[in-house]
Amino acid sequence: MTADLTSITTLAQKLVQMPSQGGIDSPVAVVEAAFAFAQSLGLPAVKVLDDAGNPVAVVAEIKGAHAGKTWAVNATLDTAPAGNAAQWNGNPFSGEVKDGVLHGRGAGDSKLAASMFMHLAQDMLSQKENMHGNFLLILDADEHTGNFGGIRQSLKNGYKPDGIMIGYAGDDKIVVGGRGFSRYEIVVSGKAAHSGATAEAEDNALLRVAELVRDLNANKPAAPQDPEFDKQPKLTVTQIEGGDGFSVVPSKAIVRIDMRLTPTFNEAAADSHIRAIVAAHDAQNNVPDSRATEIRKISSEPPFLTKAQSELRRALADSVAEITGKPVAEYVAGPSNIGNFLGKQGIEVTAGYGVPATGVHGANERADLLPLAKVYSVYHSAFKKLLKL
Repeated sequence: MTADLTSITTLAQKLVQMPSQGGIDSPVAVVEAAFAFAQSLGLPAVKVLDDAGNPVAVVAEIKGAHAGKTWAVNATLDTAPAGNAAQWNGNPFSGEVKDGVLHGRGAGDSKLAASMFMHLAQDMLSQKENMHGNFLLILDADEHTGNFGGIRQSLKNGYKPDGIMIGYAGDDKIVVGGRGFSRYEIVVSGKAAHSGATAEAEDNALLRVAELVRDLNANKPAAPQDPEFDKQPKLTVTQIEGGDGFSVVPSKAIVRIDMRLTPTFNEAAADSHIRAIVAAHDAQNNVPDSRATEIRKISSEPPFLTKAQSELRRALADSVAEITGKPVAEYVAGPSNIGNFLGKQGIEVTAGYGVPATGVHGANERADLLPLAKVYSVYHSAFKKLLKL
């Protein structure tokens, strides 16, 4: 097996040159381009449409001649916003290759991986008569918006693999788990009055929310240590707003909270933690029921962990060791990613083994092309194991 590095790089350049910033650009053009190239490789490509009939993903399922599980690769076709173009050393969507480096938004996350996986699918297609199980390619959009629209619709359409390898950048580790999150708005209700009145304000919502923030920050969540999941839960106050102008005692203030979850500190534990602090705050301040502090849960995703004995995890880790001559770290991430959503569906997940990249979600994103042949060989080896080739 010899990867066509020129073809992989050329397609990645083309994709980078097509702005597909989540929440800013329509993903239709980049999905159509990926679909057309997949067809040119002879892949059984299908466009996945959202409820409005717009393409949000490209899938290609290669069914082996022999029974077995379905194993998938995934890379996102949309990107983070480029931000202030003046902070970039050139065009954020140049797709330029210089000194073995691909430049531009999406180079690392994850258009190079999308191109690489399309070529891997072509290789698997040539071996389908010997495959035990199926190879599934999913290239999704509407991911960086946080909606996960492309992958959600793909699963809804029946493309649900037993395990999936996500092509995030970085060849120093394999992400096998990640903390989940619960996000809350806490609404503190005070009593409006004129700020110039002689009497002291009876209940200033901003002063109380400041006390509540202090209490939240002082009461750190904690959980029993899990030997397979080495991250602790974390509470972060992310936003405060309130007030009605200079002449009014604030009657409402809102604090927004991000709570990171672990297997031993789940959504229910986070709820209990937040509610206990809020209840103590209201009791201490003699808050009447009519102005009781309100807790609104905005969103939540559970943590995920692909176990050490997972066939998917072992295939990738063993292949890295075989191809590179040394083992790779298997890592539980602090931030969440699409693996949280997939893990909730009962799908085994690895999130990332790819070329090194810098500037991901920042300025001057770029991906190192020199290790591309090695990374391709790792995935090829992993799928030979999974599909018993």
